[in-house]
Amino acid sequence: MAVMRVSFMSLVLMRSCSMNVFVPERAHSDGKAGFPVVYLLHGRSDDENGYLDHGVAALCEKYEFIAVMPDGARSFYSNMVCGQNYWDFISEELPKLVSTMFPIRTDRENTFAAGLSMGGYGALKLGLRQMERFSKIGAMSAVADISWVGRPEGGMSDVEVASIFGSRTGMIGTEDDLFTLLEKPVPACGRPQLRMRCGDADFLVEDNRRFVERARAADWNVDYAESPNEGHSWEFWMRELAGIFDFFSK
Repeated sequence: MAVMRVSFMSLVLMRSCSMNVFVPERAHSDGKAGFPVVYLLHGRSDDENGYLDHGVAALCEKYEFIAVMPDGARSFYSNMVCGQNYWDFISEELPKLVSTMFPIRTDRENTFAAGLSMGGYGALKLGLRQMERFSKIGAMSAVADISWVGRPEGGMSDVEVASIFGSRTGMIGTEDDLFTLLEKPVPACGRPQLRMRCGDADFLVEDNRRFVERARAADWNVDYAESPNEGHSWEFWMRELAGIFDFFSK
C-alpha cells in the first residue's frame, strides 16, 4: 500500500498545507481506469493524521479507494468570519488539486465523503451543499446541529465561536446550518444517500436523532443506527467506518 504525505501551497488559505493520501498500488480490480475517491474529514481535536494512526490504510486497500485526508484545523470546514475560508478550500480548491495529482474517478457515482464528529458535520455539509458532486455520504458521531458549537456544552470560547460564525448563534439559518440545507431543492441528479451512525451514550446523540427525523420528513434517504453503550471513541468510529466503506462500494 502507498500512503503519501503531500505538502502544498493553498491559494485559498494563503499558507502551506498538508494532507495524507492513500493510493492503491495496483490497478483497480474492475479493470476501469482510476479509483473511487473518499474525502475523510477529521474531528475538532484531531488533524490529518488521525485516520492513519488508527488503521484506515487497511480499509482503503480492501475497498480500493483513494482516500484524501486533509487538515481542517478547528474550522468546522467553514468560511470563517475572522479567519480563513476553509469551506472554499475543502469544497473547491482541494478537489481540483486532488484530481490533477491522483488517478481519481471524478464522476458523482465514485465520489464520497465521510467524517467523524466535526468531520461528520463537514461531510454532511459537502453532501447537502454539493449534491451534484457526491453520491454517498458517511457520518459518525456527527455534529448534526451546528448550534451545538454555540452552546456551553460545545466547549468553545465566545472568541473562537465568533471567529468562525460571528456569534454563538450566527450559524443558524445559514448554509452552515445542516437543518436549513435539508430544504434545498432536489437537483436533477437526485440527493446523495446518507449513512449515519452514533452511539447511544454519545453526547451528540440527541442532535443526531433530531437531524435524522427532519431529514426523513424532507424525503432524504438516511440509513441511521445507534450502537448501545457506545460513546465518542476511535474504537467505535473505525468499526463503523468499515460499514461506511462497504456502503460506498455498493
